[in-house]
Amino acid sequence: MKRRAAALLISTLAAQTAMAPTAMAQSVDIATITCADLADMPSASVEMLLTWIDGYMGGQASDTGFDVERLQSNIDGAATLCGENPDATLMDVLHQAENG
Repeated sequence: MKRRAAALLISTLAAQTAMAPTAMAQSVDIATITCADLADMPSASVEMLLTWIDGYMGGQASDTGFDVERLQSNIDGAATLCGENPDATLMDVLHQAENG
């Protein structure tokens, strides 16, 4: 489990480093990203975005823990919900996945 969490963290940091010039040039309101938008993003951006949202949602819930299994469960649930409704916002489906 620790090895998997470390690998995820390393890949996320690598993606952030590779995307740094692009990310600094753009500002995006995460709440407006839809499931359809997510399908058009490079996988490294998707990983970084989903990790960021997990941290944001944890902050909103005053939860400072990083639970890789919970993150994966939420991503899997969101993927199912996104497949059913591509016009839904990513934040909405992640909230649904977390609560459902």
